[in-house]
Amino acid sequence: MGQTVLVVDDDEAVRDAIADVLLLDGYSVLTARDGDEALRLLAGAPRPCVALIDLVMPRVDGWELVQSIVATPALRDVSIICTTAGRDPEPPGCNAVLRKPFDDSELARAVRAAFASAPRDAA
Repeated sequence: MGQTVLVVDDDEAVRDAIADVLLLDGYSVLTARDGDEALRLLAGAPRPCVALIDLVMPRVDGWELVQSIVATPALRDVSIICTTAGRDPEPPGCNAVLRKPFDDSELARAVRAAFASAPRDAA
């Protein structure tokens, strides 16, 4: 398949809506409810890969997930886009932040930019 996006959000409706938009744009999409599930999926996800991560989630939140991805050598090639309704600065390792509510065109631009900046050996 083509480029893979992992959508990580604890809100099922948000997760499904984002996945639908990405599927229509031609991406392969994986979804996860939290950071634990996301880490399991990322371990076997095809590359290149972008992780679209909500920062506020129960259990393992987006801040912890981003930190885990950055600290794991096998996952360092994953480009990270964070989503949040908050105004906190982005966590280290995050390539971009989408402030909720964002529209489909903002999502598409951020994902395209993340794939464009992905390490060349990941493609």
